[in-house]
Amino acid sequence: MTEQRRVARIRSMLGAQIIFNNRATTIDCNIRNVSPRGAKLVVGDTLSLPQEFELNVPAKGRSYRANIVWRRGGEVGVEFVQEPSRAALMMDETERVRELESENALLRKRIVDLKSQLERFMQTGA
Repeated sequence: MTEQRRVARIRSMLGAQIIFNNRATTIDCNIRNVSPRGAKLVVGDTLSLPQEFELNVPAKGRSYRANIVWRRGGEVGVEFVQEPSRAALMMDETERVRELESENALLRKRIVDLKSQLERFMQTGA
């Protein structure tokens, strides 16, 4: 069998959980080898897994989105789904802050208008 990985994996014996179904279903598994891009998991032969799931690794204090690349008996090869870059997240956050600041300004203006209406109402006694 020809090695197709771009990054070498490190042997491991980490316990992990496969989480899916809106976090309602968890399956214990073991990580046999791992790299920054993926891992080989050992799960039960008869278990049915979704194509994509969350892989929680308590010993590392991390969770990864994982996509199944291959299955063989009770083993599953997964590729970690690329997380958005920090720069992209910051751009999204910056845009969201701008939206919230604009909404905040409109709400402040609305409060001033409502206070003004209330004062006029109180003065006229109507």
